[in-house]
Amino acid sequence: MIRTGLDMFVMWPNVSGPVGLLTNVASLSRDGRTTLSALTEAGVQVNALFSPEHGYYGLGAAGEMIPDDQAGSVPIYSLYGAARAPSLDVLRTLSAVLIDLQDTGTRWYTFLATMQHVLKACMQANARVIVLDRPNPQGGLMVEGSFAEPEFFSSVAPAALPVRYGLTIAEAARWMNDEIGAELEVCTLEGWRREMLFADTGLAWTAPSPNMPHAHSTLAYTGTCLIEGTNLSEGRGTALPFEQIGAPFMHAEMLSDVLNDLELPDVWFSPAWFRPSLSKHAGLRCEGVRLHITDPGRVRGFAVGLSIIETVRRLYPEFAWSRWGDAYGFDQLTATTRIREGIERGQPIAEIIAWCDEEALQFQAESEAFWLYE
Repeated sequence: MIRTGLDMFVMWPNVSGPVGLLTNVASLSRDGRTTLSALTEAGVQVNALFSPEHGYYGLGAAGEMIPDDQAGSVPIYSLYGAARAPSLDVLRTLSAVLIDLQDTGTRWYTFLATMQHVLKACMQANARVIVLDRPNPQGGLMVEGSFAEPEFFSSVAPAALPVRYGLTIAEAARWMNDEIGAELEVCTLEGWRREMLFADTGLAWTAPSPNMPHAHSTLAYTGTCLIEGTNLSEGRGTALPFEQIGAPFMHAEMLSDVLNDLELPDVWFSPAWFRPSLSKHAGLRCEGVRLHITDPGRVRGFAVGLSIIETVRRLYPEFAWSRWGDAYGFDQLTATTRIREGIERGQPIAEIIAWCDEEALQFQAESEAFWLYE
């Protein structure tokens, strides 16, 4: 049986006095209670909640600025609004800050950046931090994707990590804190092994954000999130975000045939027609493909995402990279210009993937020192 860090912590909560809690309602105990409820019932005095992107209730749209709120008598301080870190004044009223976040295992999901901000603030305030660990839904053995270059550090690339970094949220905290130096403790998982995907844990998945409805969504997201950096729809505003992509100028059946002819391992594509209710191409009929993963334990989502983008760009002159302010969104996500530039000059995707994997594997070897599980 898998027990989360929360399940383990509430049996012997080693805190006294008021605490702060960084979480949202997707973080549940094994018996289905929110972290706030489980801690309160265990006698822990939660005086402040801190919420990541999408807010404490997980309802905010991607990138939406979240205001402060209230959960009963407990104030919720948004860390995805006017502030990105807790105020030092609030932190100094607390005996500890607990972190309980269900991450996706990809560095461009902003929970990792929010945790980094909290660790830095707690270091400045001399506040104790306790991370209640949760499974990486993509397991802890596979790494892939481009390495974040320092000039691209942002909320979608908070540190020198590959896209899929193969660490639990607590292992990632230990790795980041090696440089930050906060007073960090971890309440580990019980029974989790690195080869486990979320489906192997027996835990219930609750969407940590509106477009992450299923645990297997994270596997597609590792590649199809790259679509956000283009003028294609990544399926936001549909029932299958990140599992289908399309645009009004594409042809579903032709594209699915071309992608299937690539014989990418562990996936296949079916034609898809959809009308997004929001985000790109809202209200328009889009044609594209739906991604089907045949082997969740082996699929390499980042490679799949790059292959989709290279194919669509080659087939459709209407394809375009999106601009996020002064930069290309694709470059912000990959945290480098090398991949986009390589695609534009016709570099084979296999070569791009090879150097990304080399960097990712180097990170994995270096980060093993922070592993908590075999």
